Amino acid sequence: MTLTSILLLSFLLVLIQITIPVLISLFTNNVKLSYLFSSRDNAANTSKYIDRANRSLKNLFETLPIFIGLMLLSIINDVDNSLLAMMWLFARIIYVPVYIVGINYVRTGIWAISLICLIIMSFNFL
Repeated sequence: MTLTSILLLSFLLVLIQITIPVLISLFTNNVKLSYLFSSRDNAANTSKYIDRANRSLKNLFETLPIFIGLMLLSIINDVDNSLLAMMWLFARIIYVPVYIVGINYVRTGIWAISLICLIIMSFNFL
């Protein structure tokens, strides 16, 4: 798979993760549809699963700029980081359901794998 394809898939992951809390809300009837269309001035009583999905998304946003930067540098400098990028993407995909259902130690291990991928991708430029 090309670096460009992996980068596009990472953007798709963001879009999917943005919708997960909304879908959980709708399927569990935890948050009313009217609240989702409101300006959300007051906090909703969300479930722990919605909160975890939101924290998972926040965690993705913390490392995504680094990943995007490394991917762009890889494309520009013709450095083959495709395997590491796929491993990062796969780890981030698995991270979401593991975080939402609350498998703590596994979640941390998956997060560590994604971080290690970014570190090794960085070292590939040296």
